[in-house]
This record gives sequence, C-alpha cells and structure tokens, in this order.
Amino acid sequence: MLINEIKDKANELRKHYSLDSIPIDLEKILKDENITVIEKDFSKFEAQVNKQISGMLYIDGDAKLILVNESDGNKRKIFTIAHELGHYYLHGGKDAQSEVFVSFRGDSNPRETEANKFAAELLLPDDKVKKEYESTMFPTASYLADKFNVSKQAMSIKLEQMGLSYIGL
Repeated sequence: MLINEIKDKANELRKHYSLDSIPIDLEKILKDENITVIEKDFSKFEAQVNKQISGMLYIDGDAKLILVNESDGNKRKIFTIAHELGHYYLHGGKDAQSEVFVSFRGDSNPRETEANKFAAELLLPDDKVKKEYESTMFPTASYLADKFNVSKQAMSIKLEQMGLSYIGL
C-alpha cells in the first residue's frame, strides 16, 4: 500500500470522527467501532516466542479487542492502539469475522510497516504538526511529543520525515 493511500485513510478517519484537536482522541473511534482495549501481561508468551509484543488485535464475531502490553508506558500504549487500528482499517480487520494480528516489536514486514505509518499519520497529522512547530519559538521533540501525547521518538521520526529541524531535547 502506498504512503499516500495510508495518509488518505488516516485523514478520512480523522475527518469522519471530527478529530480536529490534539492530542487525537482515539476513544471516539474505539467507541463507535465497539472495540475494547485491555492491558495484558504478555511476558509468558514473549518468553515462548523470544520476541517482545506491543499489542494485538483480536476479532471473533462481535468481540473486538485491542490488547496492549501492560508494561509499556502510556504514550507507547496510545501508539499501539493506533497501530492496531491500522490493521483494523487497512488489512481487513474491520470486515473480518475472525482475525488475529499480533504486533511484535521490530517486525518490518509490509503489514506492520503500514500499520506503523497509519498510526503516525492518525496521531501526527502533517498540518497539525506543522502548525504547532511553527508556533513554537524553540521546537523540541519533547515539547511537541507532549503536545501530541506521543513518544519523543515518534515525534522525532515525524519531524525528520517532514524535513523540519528541531532541538533533540
């Protein structure tokens, strides 16, 4: 899937749910789609597969769950929820009767990469990032990350993708 298609899908979703303010309120989407978010201890499963798990999208009939790693920080959990929504909207989860998407940290297969791009586009829309960036005398990744309720790493990546220089604090 092309990055422009992913951006369009994220923009369409923000517009549909009137998600104009920052940070983006994912609760509107979750409530409307009847998706429950549960924090889960993945440590036993992680030990078995020898990989870290950020989250999981589980669909079985009317049951729709996003499981997030309970040991992650709040900003990481928010990104994981947005990532799992990427699977839901981009990879057929919305239309599935039964589906499981497991998001292992560091996986770079096309579906995981697309879900990450979707999450970044949903949480960090270009126009909002640019507006906040331009209204700040000394733009730091930390300050902007706090405004959008994302990690400093996610904000740094977004700023670099947009070609905006920033202070790494």
